Amino acid sequence: MPETMEGALFFAAQLGPDNPRSEADAGAAMMAAGRASRWRRNEACDAVIGRGAVACIRSGAVRKFALRPDGHRQIIDLALSGDYLGFAPADPCFFIEAVSKDTVIISFTREQIAGLAARFPAVAPLLQRCAADAIRRLEHHLLVQNRVTAREKVSAYLAEMARRVKPNGANAIVLPITRYDIADHLGIAVETVSRTMTMLRQRGSIALRTPRDVEIRDPSMFRET
Repeated sequence: MPETMEGALFFAAQLGPDNPRSEADAGAAMMAAGRASRWRRNEACDAVIGRGAVACIRSGAVRKFALRPDGHRQIIDLALSGDYLGFAPADPCFFIEAVSKDTVIISFTREQIAGLAARFPAVAPLLQRCAADAIRRLEHHLLVQNRVTAREKVSAYLAEMARRVKPNGANAIVLPITRYDIADHLGIAVETVSRTMTMLRQRGSIALRTPRDVEIRDPSMFRET
Protein backbone atom coordinates (compact mmCIF):
# COMPACT_ATOMS: atom_id res chain seq x y z
CA MET A 1 0.00 0.00 0.00
CA PRO A 2 1.41 3.46 -0.90
CA GLU A 3 2.69 5.45 2.06
CA THR A 4 0.28 8.33 1.40
CA MET A 5 -2.67 5.95 1.53
CA GLU A 6 -1.38 4.34 4.72
CA GLY A 7 -1.00 7.78 6.25
CA ALA A 8 -4.53 8.77 5.23
CA LEU A 9 -5.90 5.61 6.87
CA PHE A 10 -3.80 6.31 9.96
CA PHE A 11 -5.30 9.78 10.43
CA ALA A 12 -8.80 8.57 9.54
CA ALA A 13 -8.56 5.99 12.33
CA GLN A 14 -7.48 8.73 14.75
CA LEU A 15 -10.33 11.00 13.73
CA GLY A 16 -13.01 8.30 13.77
CA PRO A 17 -11.75 5.34 15.83
CA ASP A 18 -15.17 3.66 15.79
CA ASN A 19 -15.72 4.20 12.09
CA PRO A 20 -12.57 5.34 10.23
CA ARG A 21 -14.39 5.26 6.89
CA SER A 22 -16.52 8.19 8.00
CA GLU A 23 -13.38 10.32 8.28
CA ALA A 24 -11.63 9.04 5.16
CA ASP A 25 -11.67 12.43 3.43
CA ALA A 26 -10.42 14.22 6.53
CA GLY A 27 -7.63 11.65 6.97
CA ALA A 28 -6.54 12.11 3.37
CA ALA A 29 -6.59 15.90 3.81
CA MET A 30 -4.43 15.69 6.93
CA MET A 31 -1.90 13.49 5.18
CA ALA A 32 -1.84 15.85 2.18
CA ALA A 33 -1.42 18.96 4.35
CA GLY A 34 1.26 17.60 6.67
CA ARG A 35 4.99 17.53 6.01
CA ALA A 36 6.39 14.01 6.41
CA SER A 37 9.97 13.47 7.52
CA ARG A 38 11.96 10.32 8.30
CA TRP A 39 14.59 10.13 11.05
CA ARG A 40 17.33 7.75 12.06
CA ARG A 41 17.91 6.35 15.55
CA ASN A 42 19.25 9.01 17.96
CA GLU A 43 18.94 11.73 15.31
CA ALA A 44 17.94 15.18 16.59
CA CYS A 45 14.53 16.11 15.21
CA ASP A 46 13.71 19.36 17.01
CA ALA A 47 12.85 20.88 13.63
CA VAL A 48 9.54 18.98 13.48
CA ILE A 49 8.02 21.41 15.99
CA GLY A 50 9.95 24.45 14.81
CA ARG A 51 8.09 27.76 14.43
CA GLY A 52 5.14 26.57 16.46
CA ALA A 53 4.39 23.44 14.41
CA VAL A 54 2.47 20.49 15.81
CA ALA A 55 3.89 17.06 15.00
CA CYS A 56 2.36 13.59 14.98
CA ILE A 57 4.49 10.49 15.41
CA ARG A 58 3.40 8.38 12.45
CA SER A 59 5.69 5.44 13.29
CA GLY A 60 8.59 4.79 15.62
CA ALA A 61 9.15 6.75 18.81
CA VAL A 62 10.60 10.07 19.95
CA ARG A 63 12.19 11.10 23.24
CA LYS A 64 12.00 14.59 24.72
CA PHE A 65 14.80 15.29 27.18
CA ALA A 66 16.84 17.87 29.05
CA LEU A 67 20.53 17.85 29.89
CA ARG A 68 21.46 18.21 33.53
CA PRO A 69 24.36 20.47 34.56
CA ASP A 70 26.57 17.39 34.92
CA GLY A 71 25.79 16.38 31.32
CA HIS A 72 23.47 13.50 32.15
CA ARG A 73 20.28 13.16 30.13
CA GLN A 74 16.85 13.33 31.78
CA ILE A 75 14.04 12.09 29.55
CA ILE A 76 10.88 14.13 30.09
CA ASP A 77 8.50 12.40 27.71
CA LEU A 78 8.36 9.49 25.31
CA ALA A 79 6.05 9.90 22.31
CA LEU A 80 4.93 6.77 20.47
CA SER A 81 3.00 6.24 17.24
CA GLY A 82 -0.17 8.33 17.35
CA ASP A 83 1.14 10.80 19.93
CA TYR A 84 1.56 14.50 19.19
CA LEU A 85 4.26 17.02 20.12
CA GLY A 86 4.38 20.78 19.98
CA PHE A 87 1.44 21.89 22.10
CA ALA A 88 3.67 23.70 24.60
CA PRO A 89 5.66 26.80 23.60
CA ALA A 90 9.19 26.10 22.38
CA ASP A 91 11.71 25.84 25.21
CA PRO A 92 15.47 25.74 24.54
CA CYS A 93 15.94 23.61 27.67
CA PHE A 94 14.42 20.59 25.92
CA PHE A 95 15.60 18.51 22.97
CA ILE A 96 13.87 15.94 20.76
CA GLU A 97 15.46 12.81 19.27
CA ALA A 98 14.19 9.83 17.31
CA VAL A 99 14.37 6.67 19.41
CA SER A 100 14.00 4.06 16.69
CA LYS A 101 15.28 3.86 13.13
CA ASP A 102 12.89 4.92 10.37
CA THR A 103 10.85 7.08 12.71
CA VAL A 104 8.30 8.97 10.60
CA ILE A 105 6.86 12.27 11.82
CA ILE A 106 4.13 14.38 10.20
CA SER A 107 4.29 18.11 10.99
CA PHE A 108 1.55 20.72 10.63
CA THR A 109 1.77 24.48 10.89
CA ARG A 110 -0.78 26.21 13.10
CA GLU A 111 -2.34 27.67 9.96
CA GLN A 112 -2.73 24.21 8.46
CA ILE A 113 -4.35 22.91 11.64
CA ALA A 114 -6.76 25.85 11.68
CA GLY A 115 -7.64 25.27 8.03
CA LEU A 116 -8.20 21.55 8.53
CA ALA A 117 -10.34 22.18 11.62
CA ALA A 118 -12.49 24.63 9.65
CA ARG A 119 -13.09 22.03 6.92
CA PHE A 120 -13.44 18.93 9.07
CA PRO A 121 -15.21 19.12 12.47
CA ALA A 122 -13.37 16.06 13.86
CA VAL A 123 -9.90 17.66 13.64
CA ALA A 124 -10.27 20.09 16.57
CA PRO A 125 -11.50 17.40 19.04
CA LEU A 126 -8.64 15.12 17.93
CA LEU A 127 -6.04 17.75 18.77
CA GLN A 128 -7.75 18.45 22.10
CA ARG A 129 -7.65 14.75 22.95
CA CYS A 130 -3.99 14.51 21.99
CA ALA A 131 -3.09 17.55 24.10
CA ALA A 132 -4.96 15.98 27.03
CA ASP A 133 -3.13 12.70 26.43
CA ALA A 134 0.22 14.51 26.59
CA ILE A 135 -0.75 15.95 29.99
CA ARG A 136 -1.95 12.55 31.18
CA ARG A 137 1.36 10.95 30.17
CA LEU A 138 3.28 13.45 32.26
CA GLU A 139 0.94 13.08 35.24
CA HIS A 140 1.13 9.29 35.22
CA HIS A 141 4.90 9.40 34.80
CA LEU A 142 5.18 11.60 37.88
CA LEU A 143 3.29 8.93 39.81
CA VAL A 144 5.66 6.25 38.51
CA GLN A 145 8.80 8.28 39.12
CA ASN A 146 7.77 9.11 42.69
CA ARG A 147 7.60 5.47 43.74
CA VAL A 148 9.93 4.70 46.63
CA THR A 149 11.84 1.57 45.58
CA ALA A 150 13.45 0.62 42.29
CA ARG A 151 11.17 -2.42 42.06
CA GLU A 152 8.09 -0.21 42.38
CA LYS A 153 9.40 2.26 39.83
CA VAL A 154 10.34 -0.32 37.19
CA SER A 155 7.22 -2.43 37.74
CA ALA A 156 4.93 0.56 37.36
CA TYR A 157 6.89 1.79 34.33
CA LEU A 158 6.60 -1.55 32.52
CA ALA A 159 2.87 -1.73 33.26
CA GLU A 160 2.29 1.80 31.98
CA MET A 161 4.35 1.07 28.87
CA ALA A 162 2.28 -2.06 28.23
CA ARG A 163 -0.88 0.03 28.35
CA ARG A 164 0.54 2.49 25.86
CA VAL A 165 2.06 -0.01 23.41
CA LYS A 166 -0.94 -2.37 23.45
CA PRO A 167 -3.99 -0.57 24.86
CA ASN A 168 -6.15 -3.64 24.15
CA GLY A 169 -4.80 -5.20 27.33
CA ALA A 170 -2.12 -7.56 25.98
CA ASN A 171 0.55 -8.42 28.55
CA ALA A 172 3.35 -9.25 26.09
CA ILE A 173 5.04 -6.26 24.47
CA VAL A 174 8.23 -5.29 22.70
CA LEU A 175 9.63 -2.24 24.44
CA PRO A 176 10.30 0.58 21.95
CA ILE A 177 13.20 1.84 24.07
CA THR A 178 16.39 0.51 25.63
CA ARG A 179 17.15 0.10 29.31
CA TYR A 180 19.28 3.23 29.07
CA ASP A 181 16.15 5.15 28.03
CA ILE A 182 14.15 3.61 30.88
CA ALA A 183 16.87 4.65 33.32
CA ASP A 184 16.98 8.20 31.98
CA HIS A 185 13.18 8.41 32.05
CA LEU A 186 13.01 7.21 35.66
CA GLY A 187 16.10 9.10 36.83
CA ILE A 188 17.91 6.00 38.09
CA ALA A 189 21.05 4.13 37.00
CA VAL A 190 20.83 1.70 34.08
CA GLU A 191 22.47 -0.95 36.29
CA THR A 192 19.55 -0.54 38.70
CA VAL A 193 17.07 -1.04 35.88
CA SER A 194 18.84 -4.21 34.73
CA ARG A 195 19.11 -5.66 38.24
CA THR A 196 15.46 -4.90 38.93
CA MET A 197 14.24 -6.51 35.71
CA THR A 198 16.34 -9.59 36.49
CA MET A 199 14.82 -9.72 39.97
CA LEU A 200 11.29 -9.38 38.54
CA ARG A 201 12.05 -12.23 36.13
CA GLN A 202 13.40 -14.44 38.92
CA ARG A 203 10.27 -13.78 40.97
CA GLY A 204 8.06 -14.74 38.02
CA SER A 205 6.55 -11.26 37.74
CA ILE A 206 7.77 -10.91 34.16
CA ALA A 207 9.23 -13.09 31.41
CA LEU A 208 12.06 -11.88 29.19
CA ARG A 209 12.54 -13.50 25.81
CA THR A 210 14.97 -10.75 24.81
CA PRO A 211 16.02 -7.62 26.71
CA ARG A 212 13.10 -5.75 25.08
CA ASP A 213 10.56 -8.58 24.66
CA VAL A 214 8.66 -8.46 27.97
CA GLU A 215 5.64 -10.38 29.20
CA ILE A 216 3.99 -9.16 32.39
CA ARG A 217 2.81 -12.20 34.36
CA ASP A 218 1.94 -10.56 37.69
CA PRO A 219 -1.45 -8.78 37.41
CA SER A 220 -0.68 -6.75 40.53
CA MET A 221 1.86 -4.75 38.50
CA PHE A 222 -1.03 -3.10 36.67
CA ARG A 223 -2.65 -2.16 39.96
CA GLU A 224 0.50 -0.38 41.10
CA THR A 225 0.20 2.38 38.46
